[in-house]
Amino acid sequence: MMVILMLLCMPVLAQAGEIRTDIIYPKNATAVAAGKGNVALWVEDTRENKVFGRAVDGEYIVPGSDLAASLYAYMVTSLKAAGYQVVPYGSELANGMLVRIRSIAYTASREMIKSKVEVKVVLDAKMNSSSTTRTYQAAVEDQFVLSPSVADNGSMIGNGLATAAASILADIAVSPQPGAEDSGQ
Repeated sequence: MMVILMLLCMPVLAQAGEIRTDIIYPKNATAVAAGKGNVALWVEDTRENKVFGRAVDGEYIVPGSDLAASLYAYMVTSLKAAGYQVVPYGSELANGMLVRIRSIAYTASREMIKSKVEVKVVLDAKMNSSSTTRTYQAAVEDQFVLSPSVADNGSMIGNGLATAAASILADIAVSPQPGAEDSGQ
């Protein structure tokens, strides 16, 4: 009877080592210089290891949903708030922007009753009208009493992604749209 009970519990123990974390972005969209025109955006998660890192207690922190889709939605909200129209991505569009999530590193440590969490994010971005791919890095850190919650972890990762995305959006250079007339003023 004891052996059967242990075998039934085995699958539960195998999955106990990871924490599924939904990314929580800051409530305010990233400030983007006001503009107009169409922008096409595509976000890819190109990380080889999909684990963010290890929590203070040793569990692996993994995304609870599609990371690329969540960053895309956050960046679209920021672009729309600035007055841009976001259109479907195409590599032939001059105002197309390709963003690649290259790495996210979550590290946590504990000293006495405080935990320190640091998140480092690396994103690559390329406008279709340019031959240059730019790399954007951001790091955020915070301290927590005891261990951070799942929501705290999601907010830390979201803040890191939002900080790197803000740098990308600050560099956005939208080309004049075909057929747009110059007002001459």
